[in-house]
Amino acid sequence: GVEREAELFDRAYPDMVPLNSFRMEDKFVFFDQEYVTENFPVNVILERMVTTLYVGSDVEKMEKVLPAAVLYDRYGLKENLDVWVGMELAFLNKLRQEGKLIEYRRSTRREWGTVWANRLRMDYPGAEYRRIFFDIFANIGERKLILFGSGKYAREFMDLYRVVYPVYAIVDNNDKVWGQKIHGVEVQSPEILRSIRRGECKVLICIKDFSPVMEQLDSMWIEYGVFDPQRTYGIPKAPLQKKNSSLAEKDKYNVGYVAGVFDLFHIGHLNILRRAKEHCDYLIVGVVSDRQVREYKKVEPFVPFAERLDMIRSCRYVDEAHEIPFEHPDTDMAWKLYHFDVQFSGSDYEHDPVWLKKKEWLEERGSTMVFFPYTQSTSSTRLKKLIEERLI
Repeated sequence: GVEREAELFDRAYPDMVPLNSFRMEDKFVFFDQEYVTENFPVNVILERMVTTLYVGSDVEKMEKVLPAAVLYDRYGLKENLDVWVGMELAFLNKLRQEGKLIEYRRSTRREWGTVWANRLRMDYPGAEYRRIFFDIFANIGERKLILFGSGKYAREFMDLYRVVYPVYAIVDNNDKVWGQKIHGVEVQSPEILRSIRRGECKVLICIKDFSPVMEQLDSMWIEYGVFDPQRTYGIPKAPLQKKNSSLAEKDKYNVGYVAGVFDLFHIGHLNILRRAKEHCDYLIVGVVSDRQVREYKKVEPFVPFAERLDMIRSCRYVDEAHEIPFEHPDTDMAWKLYHFDVQFSGSDYEHDPVWLKKKEWLEERGSTMVFFPYTQSTSSTRLKKLIEERLI
């Protein structure tokens, strides 16, 4: 990948940024710098330096004076910006122990999505509110999906939904960001909207201050919705309804979910997919990307992601399969995307406190987690060892 080819620091301090410093006599005095990592890409450090300059209440003023896109371009970050941002987020998540703290924060912090939704209901009639802010994926069908805005909200949308809903184009009124790419999609002028016939596209506004853009799109007679990264939307699929089954009714779920790498696909993988399908009518599978394998398992997958995904999609027990978003790989986001009734996992996690917390979180929302025993005689780890030892 790009990150493997980048120039590396032997020792890097990713948190040595203006956010963690004082200004004393025209000099920056850094603090909180005990966090060090080795063999870390220089571009991630540069990206984090630039990004943190634009954190705070004056970001709009700063963007007008000197857009962040100009600095990303100046330091050679523009082309693969999503890669560097992803590595920064991975570092921060590990540093802040987000996985361990997520349950605590859910129980102690207010639900901003609910607060914001209540505020919007005061300004819009029920049907209009639902159309614009809630059912944002309605009427997409074969239409071209276009994002309006290229900042944090647009990146969040691309991180979460681009695999299921491919984005045709990204537009922005700020001409200084034209040409910048987000996950390979180029930011363009809103003028391209005039070249698309009415009814052939749907625009999702990915800007916090969305009112001016709503007026702009209303004048062009373009259907739109407003994306809020704090809201849970889900994927409006129409999975199969419950059918007669040889299993007891209480053991039969409607929508099931399985996540995995599925490297060197073997009988153990097949068994867990078969058993999962036996326990649900519609099975969705999340496949871990190559990048996520490298970041979290510190190994290189034998089989490339595209091939692993294709094999899973070809399995008779699988109804649909998708890439797991690198930035949001955990159970909570999978449930928010697919609203499954049950997640299936291997029994080696059955007594793991972290996984039991995931199960508890699902059950609070009407879902659950079921653990299946793995096929002990075969595993990807064993196969890799045999290959490396040239015994097969």
